[in-house]
Amino acid sequence: MKFVPFFFTGCFFLQLPAQTPVKNNVSLQIEYTPGHPSNLFNPLQTLGAAFDGHGQGDINHILTPENIRAMQTVGLNQISYRLRTELGIEAWHWNPAGVWSEAGKQQGYWVSDNNSTQSIRISNGYRLPRRGNTHDQANDDGYSRLDDGNAQTCWKSNPYLDEYYTKESNRLHPQWAIIDLGRSMPVNALSIQWGQPFASSFTVDYAYNTGNEYFDPLEPDLWHSFSKGNITDQKGENKVFIVSAKPLMVRFVRISMTNGSHTTTSSANDIRDKLGFCIMELQTGLLDKKKKFHSWVHDGTNKKTQTVMYVSSTDPWHRATDIDLQTEQAGVDLFFQSGLTGGHPPMMPVGLLYDTPENMIALLEYLAAKHYPVEEIEMGEEPEGQLINPQDYAALYYQWAIAIRQRWPAMQMGGPCFATLASTVDDAFSFTERTWTKLFLDYLKKHNYIDAFNFFSFEWYPFDNICGPTAPQLAIAPQLLKRALSGYDTILPANTPVYITEYGYSAYSGKPEMEIEGALMYADILGSFLTLGGNKAFLYGYEPTYPDKNEHCSSWGNNMLLGMDENGKIIYRTAAYYGMQMMTQSWAKPIDSKIEIYPVSSDIKDKKEQSLISAYAIRQPDGKWSVAIINKDPHKIWNVTISVLNKLNHQSSFLSLPLQCVQYSSKQYHWKDRVSEGYPSLSLAPEKKMLTKPSFIPLPPYSLTVIKETDKKN
Repeated sequence: MKFVPFFFTGCFFLQLPAQTPVKNNVSLQIEYTPGHPSNLFNPLQTLGAAFDGHGQGDINHILTPENIRAMQTVGLNQISYRLRTELGIEAWHWNPAGVWSEAGKQQGYWVSDNNSTQSIRISNGYRLPRRGNTHDQANDDGYSRLDDGNAQTCWKSNPYLDEYYTKESNRLHPQWAIIDLGRSMPVNALSIQWGQPFASSFTVDYAYNTGNEYFDPLEPDLWHSFSKGNITDQKGENKVFIVSAKPLMVRFVRISMTNGSHTTTSSANDIRDKLGFCIMELQTGLLDKKKKFHSWVHDGTNKKTQTVMYVSSTDPWHRATDIDLQTEQAGVDLFFQSGLTGGHPPMMPVGLLYDTPENMIALLEYLAAKHYPVEEIEMGEEPEGQLINPQDYAALYYQWAIAIRQRWPAMQMGGPCFATLASTVDDAFSFTERTWTKLFLDYLKKHNYIDAFNFFSFEWYPFDNICGPTAPQLAIAPQLLKRALSGYDTILPANTPVYITEYGYSAYSGKPEMEIEGALMYADILGSFLTLGGNKAFLYGYEPTYPDKNEHCSSWGNNMLLGMDENGKIIYRTAAYYGMQMMTQSWAKPIDSKIEIYPVSSDIKDKKEQSLISAYAIRQPDGKWSVAIINKDPHKIWNVTISVLNKLNHQSSFLSLPLQCVQYSSKQYHWKDRVSEGYPSLSLAPEKKMLTKPSFIPLPPYSLTVIKETDKKN
């Protein structure tokens, strides 16, 4: 008799007469090559979550015993501590107690106390008053000092990129500032008001309008030299420089500096005050025939009107008054003692772009003295999103790594924690993360320190446009990740572990994150990454929080598993909570064992040849199969059969009965959209059934299903 399906949303089989029409049938085939899985992983060591900084007062609301117990029911054991200060152009006072390099003035370069007896419950970042970037990747509530209209402020580059610290020529680490006029304007002159130290020589280049897409100052062939843009023998005069014999229509103007004056107005006698370059005000525009300078740069501290500036680096010098009280990090004692880590060594961050090696060494000394287990540290965060040159990042990484390895030879270090990976093919017109990574690694190899690079990390939020339709995004998501990771096997040192240290639907808020699509996206990213050979994955949105507003489409949402009220009490569980729980507690079992994962092929695709069904098959140590299946069709029930093709003997077989079926769909969950007050009007646990008869398995529209071989009869 031929078995054909009947359409219903429960997770069970139905056997029908042969003459019944067959519709929406899917054949899933596990491609099993004995002894040669796509990946081998231990769920206890591989599946994790990220814990981020939060708004003022939120940390204590979040890290309550009740909340931590609820978070741990998801089944994610590895924790990554995310350092928001790295994204906000801030220095991290991981301990509020410490010393300033200019103690009497409560300013300078900060080192937190590594021997404090006071429990560290909360820590803060400090905004850098020598900031040059207009925008940042955190709250984006700062502004550039290059065009703030205040001659008493300045941008200063990072002194740790000077040859005094790098032990190599400054020509290898040119420091630059870029003016973005927003549109093409006639330019023939540059006005600079120098601080101390100034550049004794510099070059001025230009770039044409690149459109409104992401600006990358490292893009090949972007920059062109002004005819009079090579300026030498300067004494720090504040004046207008003619850079072109005739005005050129340009959008971007860059000043690049290598030779510094090594001068300072500070009385602190700190070598760092003399290193790098300091500019108080930077203007570009048109010097007319009457020698009158017309600046196209708009000054001020209002981000909406201030002309956008980009810089190569920022001096971590700051003052006690620069504390950012709007955002807080969990204090390291609270983080470890709250039970959040479950006793497992977490991945800890090391501030790199906006901190000092002395402060980070003090952090590691404190953790060691408290016997907090730390085996891996991530160096910096999102450097390419902050436009840092890979050789500059490598120079900082190298300095920090030397200091760390001298004290803790076994410490595992890695990064760079890219904000994303390009899913496009490299070409001569782009400067992708692959090229960036190669140049960074080349620097470490040249300095014989490639052994200090122990893992490669990145973040993965595949869709910026979360306001768009979800079905096409779900369909293409696995392909995007596969394209993004392609080519790194030829760039990274052999056997380098690859980590996603944050993943979610989008880096932006939106309603799909709160709906069933959020659960499907999380599961798909995790399954895809592990199938592609990934070693650790840290889900973002572990802690309870609130929906945020997406200004582009007035949509409210968040990458989140648990919703809480203003007092920190958990008031609901999202679809993503139940979906991730299915992946950890139904699919990836047993938790502390080596599990093989094999690819699964599907014969159902959409018009763009993208699979409407994603499936991820793991083979447990006892030889039993567990398959996570995602139906990304928003409308149709698809009925599946699952077979195993042994690619060595070419024999095919079906999964052995009985099967455990766990399923999650709109039958269990529905999100009520009420902007900031949205909530699940239906939030049930996944449905569980035992399958004892052979037939098709119906997959409801937009659903996650786990099918597992088992010895249990009921």
